[in-house]
Amino acid sequence: MENGSYVYDKSRDNGLRYLAGEAFRRSKELAIAKELGVILENPDKTESFELYNSGESERMLALVGEEFGIGVMQTPGKPKEVTAKLFNPHEVIQDLYREMPLDVHTSVVAFDGYIEDGGCLGEKVALLFFKLSANVTGEPTPPMTMEDFSRKTSTYGAVVSDNGIEYFEFIKCCDIKRVSSINSPLDTSLEKKELKEELEKFIKSRQEVVAPDEE
Repeated sequence: MENGSYVYDKSRDNGLRYLAGEAFRRSKELAIAKELGVILENPDKTESFELYNSGESERMLALVGEEFGIGVMQTPGKPKEVTAKLFNPHEVIQDLYREMPLDVHTSVVAFDGYIEDGGCLGEKVALLFFKLSANVTGEPTPPMTMEDFSRKTSTYGAVVSDNGIEYFEFIKCCDIKRVSSINSPLDTSLEKKELKEELEKFIKSRQEVVAPDEE
């Protein structure tokens, strides 16, 4: 091992643990982003809709676009449409509402996007939203659809690129905020930890879907 500089030698004891933790976090996040890129290319269903006449869906995509400087890929041959990628629920939780038993499903809705670069298409990214739906226990699972896609059913999401994963949350007053530093060794935020765990549940569910075909 080479001898370090004066700055390195003086900072090593205090900073090396943090630097090692950040390097590991970064490496793991890049691996997850790469795996997600493959998973998001294989949805269970797609649904196209007119971007400029879709109300809540359009507003949500616009908020994410403004915050992260990205655009949504339009459906080939249909410049006013975008295509949503819908995935089967990866988690079902039993709950009660006014003594009514409910099955609450968490699924993923994704869109192909790109980083806006002076009016040109830049690096490809993916917009991912965690979406909730529910049915009375014992009744059929709700169909996969964009008709109920709103900030009431989809509060959290992520932007996935080759450079990593950035999470976001829709908040009151029709706004959005970033949920940053996911999995940082010095960050114990329950919200951030649970978002990471939710994403891992989705990835695991898609691995289980693919596995039987590979045998």
